[in-house]
Amino acid sequence: MQNILITGLATLDLIFKLDNFPIKNEKYRAETAAFSGGGNAGNSSVAASRLGANPTIFSAVGKDQVGSFILSELQRENVNTEFVLQLENWQSSFSSVLVDTDGDRQIVNYRNALPEDAIKSISNFPIYDAYLSDSRWNEATLATLSLAKKHIKPGILDAEAPVSEHAVAIASHVAFSRQGLQHFTNEDDLMASLQVIENDFNSWACVTDGPGGVYFIEEGVLQNLPAPKIKAQDTLGAGDVWHGAFSVCLAEGKSEREAINFSNVAAAIKCTRFGGQSGIPTRREIDEFRNLK
Repeated sequence: MQNILITGLATLDLIFKLDNFPIKNEKYRAETAAFSGGGNAGNSSVAASRLGANPTIFSAVGKDQVGSFILSELQRENVNTEFVLQLENWQSSFSSVLVDTDGDRQIVNYRNALPEDAIKSISNFPIYDAYLSDSRWNEATLATLSLAKKHIKPGILDAEAPVSEHAVAIASHVAFSRQGLQHFTNEDDLMASLQVIENDFNSWACVTDGPGGVYFIEEGVLQNLPAPKIKAQDTLGAGDVWHGAFSVCLAEGKSEREAINFSNVAAAIKCTRFGGQSGIPTRREIDEFRNLK
């Protein structure tokens, strides 16, 4: 069982399913609703656990009811929370999430600034088989990826704007969203953007593009591995599931191409299910889906 450290945001998500996103200043009624653990690192951790890994999350919550809920949900999913910072007089992160009939989502998130010395404990962490960090907590991202580099392990960066150049430079693998890559390189062309990362930062890079699949450079040629065609019910957390699955595959020694194909299926299955973390698939469900294709 691979041990993975996942650093970043953990939240409480309040999810509402509507026919259409609100456009007027009036009351709306959801047809379905759910409470869920969430956040980039929270969702990736649950995905890693359901795929058979042993994830440890490094995040922060307040000593409040929201923080207790976040921790209890992670622990219920067999995520190791021993290194989660529990801070006095600090409000836990939470989000209001609206999902429409096409599965698209709108998110309003609240998160607090962390104390400057919040990452000092990370130097005492054990060695993991892979390291994943989102870009929401830059100091912890740099510390996490530095550990991966020190121990010669995969260090994966979930790169959403804003992304620091230092983080990209020390990551072994950088998975950008399309918007994140464009923001970072100021390039519209995918090939040119990925070449900037490959040439200037010496990091392996890819772009996740939702239904468009994943783009990366292989032997100087732009490659695209398409996402499975599905009817989306809820895209919330799909990218986080992809990053969690990708990290598990790299920890297992799989190639980037193998990891992308596996992660594309994991994210696609999540999109067919409403409810945030409850829709994250297991490895068995991914294997069954792939066998049907």
